[in-house]
Formats: sequence, structure tokens, C-alpha cells
Amino acid sequence: MRIRTGIRTILAVVLVIALAAGICGCGKSNEDEKKLPTSEGFTNDVLLRISGKEVSYAEANVYLLSMREEVEALYGSEIWDIRFTREERPYSELMKERLLEKLIYIKMVCLMADEFDVKLDADDILNVNEYTQQYLSGITEATAKKYGITEDLVRAIYKDNVLAAKTYVAISLNADHTYTESEVLRAKFCYIFLSKFYEDAEGNRTALSEEDMRALWTKAEGYRAAAAESKDFYNYAKSVSASGTIEITVGRADLPSKSRNAAFALHTGEISEIVEEDDGLYIFYCVDEKDKAATQQAEEAKIEELSRAYFDSLYEKWKVNIPVEVNEALWEAM
Repeated sequence: MRIRTGIRTILAVVLVIALAAGICGCGKSNEDEKKLPTSEGFTNDVLLRISGKEVSYAEANVYLLSMREEVEALYGSEIWDIRFTREERPYSELMKERLLEKLIYIKMVCLMADEFDVKLDADDILNVNEYTQQYLSGITEATAKKYGITEDLVRAIYKDNVLAAKTYVAISLNADHTYTESEVLRAKFCYIFLSKFYEDAEGNRTALSEEDMRALWTKAEGYRAAAAESKDFYNYAKSVSASGTIEITVGRADLPSKSRNAAFALHTGEISEIVEEDDGLYIFYCVDEKDKAATQQAEEAKIEELSRAYFDSLYEKWKVNIPVEVNEALWEAM
């Protein structure tokens, strides 16, 4: 199975857990613990063992409750009966797979914390305690009893998540964060677009004839000349363009090659020649050859991408020899 990694994945767990409150319908009550099925080599309250570290049934239910609340907030309670994938598996089964991935990943990264000497400090413990109290204040006593949720359990879960996030950051700081300016540069353009297609009487998208294309080029040349004389390219483009969107902030990789070469050769305030792409003719105007805010966001995203790739490569090598045992009988009954 593929284990999802990255700091967003880990931190999302921390944040989502704080949302779970007063949910019912998942899992078994702690009063029924004696009746839970179990596989050989497991007690009936242990769901997983990862390198000897145990994950209890109650701990898994805390994650499951939080995931359930998140999913139902987005898609409604009907989601569980909808079938996905070629095998037409219900969404509830897919969520269980996500749960298993998450549990394995969190526990393994916590094991990596020992390997790389990452520990929680006083501020981390304060945050864990705050998260714990927020969570407990958001659930009823009945919910806590039903799922075996205790203060110690919740605190342990938050410790794991905070430690996993801290481990990710500590390790990914060693990544090679080298990138070129062209990879992250974001520029802002306005453009005029003239389509090479039209809708025929039957509603079909039909390409212009050669004669109509010559007329389209003539029209584009007139538009470019008028745009060059205009003091307000944006409003002029809005009045003549066939596209509803006439302003974009993009990187080089976001544009086809011809448009990329034409647009990114411009300095602020310059207009490109007419560019022909598969869908039509374009005339670009450079509003800002380097949009600082967008470029900074792209830089941050690139650093995160490089960090994640570095961490994932290390993680994949590291976890090869880590044994994972699943209480199959209990997992199937969950």
C-alpha cells in the first residue's frame, strides 16, 4: 500500500482531531471489548503493532471519528453507501484504508524521531496539553465512554502528531533546496484571445476555414495595433476578447511553449506579437514581469516540494525493515 507523506498530511491530523465531537455510530463500546474478535498473537484491544509499538482499538477509533466528521462535513452522511473504484467498493472501506495508512505513517515517523534524536520541548508539551483539553471539552461523557476515549489516550495521540510534524521539519531542513529563478517566477499578464473555432447550427465545435482564418489574423492585427495605442489594455481586451478571463498570473510551465516564449520575453508594459496556439490567437500584455506575492508563494511551494521529496525518499528507505502486524480479525470488524 502507498503511505502518504508530507507535513500537510501530518498537521492535518492534528487539526482534524480537534473537530471530532459527539459523533456516534463508529466502532464498538468499551463495554463490549470482551466480545471483540481478535487474531492469534493479539489481545482484543490491540489493532496494530509497528516495530513492537501497539496501537489500541480505542486509539484507532479516535482517528476514525475525526475522519468521519471531516468526510461528512464535506459530502454528507450518504457518502458511506456510495461505491467507488472499479471494484465498486463502498467509501467506508476506502476510509478504513486511509485510516490504516495514517496510523502506520504516524507511528513510523515517531520511530524516526528516535532515530534522528527529535524530541518534544516544553512549548510542544504545552501545545499538546492545550489540544487535549480542547478536544475533551468538545465531546460528551457518553461519547468518551462509548469509544474508550480517555485523557491519557488523547494526550498520547496529540504527542504523536506533534512529534511527527516536528520530525518532518527537522529532517526536511537537510534537503537540497536548490531551484532556478525561472522555476518559481510568476508574472501577471492581460491578453486578447480570438478563437479558431465556432459553434455551428447543431452546436458542434467547428474549426474555421482557411479563408476565415485569414480574416481572423487580419482582425487580430487590427486589435494589436489598437491595443498598442490604448492607454488601458485591460479594458480594451475585455471589449474584444473571446475569453471570459483576460488576466492571469502564471509561471512558465503554465503556458504552452509559443505563448510562454512570447509572454515571458516581455517587460512590464510591453505587448507581444500575435501568438497562434491550437485553440486560437493570443496577444499578451505584461502587467508585471515579476509578481512578488505570487513568486514568493511559488518559492515556498517549491521548497515544500523539495522538502517532501527528500523526506519521502528517506522514509521509504528507512521503513523497509520495520515490521507491521495487523490484528486482521479486529480490523475486519471495525
